[in-house]
Amino acid sequence: MTELTPKRRRFCQEYVLDSNGTAAAIRAGFSDRTAKSQASQMLDMPAVKEEIERLQRAAAEARNITLDKLYLKLEEACQIARRKESASGMVAAVTALAKLSGLWIDQVDDLALRAKMEAEAAEASQRTELKTAGQLLADAAESYGLPRDASPAMIVGAIAERPIATPAVFALLHAQATKQ
Repeated sequence: MTELTPKRRRFCQEYVLDSNGTAAAIRAGFSDRTAKSQASQMLDMPAVKEEIERLQRAAAEARNITLDKLYLKLEEACQIARRKESASGMVAAVTALAKLSGLWIDQVDDLALRAKMEAEAAEASQRTELKTAGQLLADAAESYGLPRDASPAMIVGAIAERPIATPAVFALLHAQATKQ
């Protein structure tokens, strides 16, 4: 096993306490600002993984905890819940059994990642809206005989110089155009 730095060794010891990488990194002396990324990087290191597993095994042995004992206790909890007709107790015991056996993996949402993705989607939507608005302005400018890159002020000025048809006049013109 690769030798761990004292700071990484301390991270492993802290991580075993609550399985919270960010909190363990902070308690091990990493800065609050970089703790999350540092924890993520360290948890990917084989030497750190091995040390955490070693510490977890040692803690379990010290408490005389074995997988067999845990399975028996959970099965006993399930039986008690069944006798008491507690559906939620049975579900909790079965869920714990599934987690212990590795068949159940909790999905943890990364709220920061979700917020970043939502912000990027909103930004992309805004860019699309701006592009559409720009195309509409260019079309409007062209319809008034202006260059496509005319400013909004030029377009408004061109519109102001021309008479605007009232809804009634527009309806008559539209009806006449559809007849033809």
